[in-house]
Amino acid sequence: MASVKRANTSGITKSGTAIADVPDAPTIGVATGAGLSASVTFTAAATGGTPTSYTVTSNPGSLTGTGASAPITVSGLSDGTAYTFTATATNSSGTSASSLASNSITAVSPISGAYDSLATVIVPSGGLSTITFAGIPTGYKHLEIRSFAANSASNNQYIKLQFNDDTGTNYAEHHFSANGSTVTAGGNASYNNAGFYWGMGLPGTLLGDTFGAGITSILDYSNTNKYKTIRSLDGFDGNGSGGPEIVSSLWRSTSIITSITLTVNGGNNFRQYSSLALYGVK
Repeated sequence: MASVKRANTSGITKSGTAIADVPDAPTIGVATGAGLSASVTFTAAATGGTPTSYTVTSNPGSLTGTGASAPITVSGLSDGTAYTFTATATNSSGTSASSLASNSITAVSPISGAYDSLATVIVPSGGLSTITFAGIPTGYKHLEIRSFAANSASNNQYIKLQFNDDTGTNYAEHHFSANGSTVTAGGNASYNNAGFYWGMGLPGTLLGDTFGAGITSILDYSNTNKYKTIRSLDGFDGNGSGGPEIVSSLWRSTSIITSITLTVNGGNNFRQYSSLALYGVK
């Protein structure tokens, strides 16, 4: 019988690097829009290989963002376009399948600056009985009315504000004088007239060319989950008469404000050269 020789393997060690498993697909989370970008969350799979990076891809457009963890931002979205997003995980062995699609978000161009001028009315000769700001866009946080005005009466009057086509009893207000004491309170019931009167105490013709000035903020005007709060700071000086005034008002409606109508108490007009401007506040 022939002898069999066996190799001596003592002292030989095994070497090499184990090949990692390909990651499993992440679980998609929530996509949140931020201007023309989106922030997308996801959760790593509990099985499969360990990822070293993740990629989020938009649909449509196949725009991508990468990172080592969630959330990941995808930029370069198109204004007015609706997007969903999927996520994949990658390591040295390869890339996972895609996750399910996220919720849909619509990209909206960011609004630059703090204020945008939406409309300005300068009253012509003969005056105006009504000023209306219509077609108000919804892309702002608040609205602001800036006024420099007088009225056609021979005494001081107030500007009445109405929202949309609401001529009901959904308005309430409180006026405060310079020292903080309440000088009027109520709203529709007190004035027997729909809408509310916001300060400014428009000077009349007895005060010559004196004009009053005011700033009125209309808060969260496009929020459909709350009533609308209005704050006004205004006043005028007529050789010692007049003074500053603060008005706090409430429109008891959750509707989006799309138009504002301004009239002068008592059926009087805004005098020539009066100026009222509407701004959108970001």
